[in-house]
Amino acid sequence: MHLADYYPMTYSYYQGSIEDNPYTAKWGMRIQFLDLRDDQLPHFSGVNFGILGFKSDKGVYINNGRVGAVEGPTAIRSQIAKLPWHWADNVTVYDVGNIDGPNRSLEELQDSLALAVQRMRNLNLIPIVLGGGHGTAYGHYKGLKNSIPKEQNLAVLNLDAHFDLRPYEETGPNSGTGFRQMSDYAKASMQDFPYLILGIQEHCNNLFLFDYVAKHPSIQFLTGQELYQTPLPSLCQRIDDFLAKQEALYLTIDMDCFAAGAAPGVSAIQSLGIDPKLALTLLQHIAASGKLIGFDLVEVSPPHDIDNHTANLAATLIFYISQVLAQG
Repeated sequence: MHLADYYPMTYSYYQGSIEDNPYTAKWGMRIQFLDLRDDQLPHFSGVNFGILGFKSDKGVYINNGRVGAVEGPTAIRSQIAKLPWHWADNVTVYDVGNIDGPNRSLEELQDSLALAVQRMRNLNLIPIVLGGGHGTAYGHYKGLKNSIPKEQNLAVLNLDAHFDLRPYEETGPNSGTGFRQMSDYAKASMQDFPYLILGIQEHCNNLFLFDYVAKHPSIQFLTGQELYQTPLPSLCQRIDDFLAKQEALYLTIDMDCFAAGAAPGVSAIQSLGIDPKLALTLLQHIAASGKLIGFDLVEVSPPHDIDNHTANLAATLIFYISQVLAQG
């Protein structure tokens, strides 16, 4: 199978030896490797996760953000490798490689990511995509959307300080346009675009964006302050209400939704970001819905990180989300 801009991963990236005993193993010892271009790959049975890196922060550069998220997949992988293995042989984690193309446009890389994600879904792998800038999101969404029945909506849940609904007709896609691209993609299929954002910061979004959201009933949001002030059962109910009519969900986590103390290494630092412990509780609730078919973590920018705090937080969220998904 031909996949543009795709490079498979090799074991040499991970440290340590293969460990057969799940009681003492770490992820880096148990992760297996797949080349998505192999036409002989079977439809895998059981619970399988596929880690795919999107090594591009072109959208961040176009959007005048702090570049560096191109190195995010490598940094997150280094932290994933240290995670303790909490499964037996009933769960498999594959690293399928990266989408990478320094001389390619963001649009081309998004299309390449979409094809790789669709291939993963067809093999029965739950995609875990490591960004990259938030331009990652449109490619991931498109791949997931093309892997489900055409008549089915794909709901989107985004943890983010920003709406990322900016128009792109004149400037082209960037890290702030991905969800407008998704909306237009759904509209072209005469479908709704159910979109819920958790963690919006009012001081990070202009009135144009709030006006756009007000005119689109399928788009909902809770601000960071509302997450802080609302009782947890009410937050979970709000998520349940959003998901009630949905069959499939795509989850994307922009690491800039977190307070700078927890996530200093991001493309756009956030002084009033949300608490990772609250976010984790909500993420576990979302994963337990049974509707989540793929998720990603984006905007980890290692050149701006401190002692891998942000990359470690991203890996930790992957650990807990995948634990819930494996039980489902």
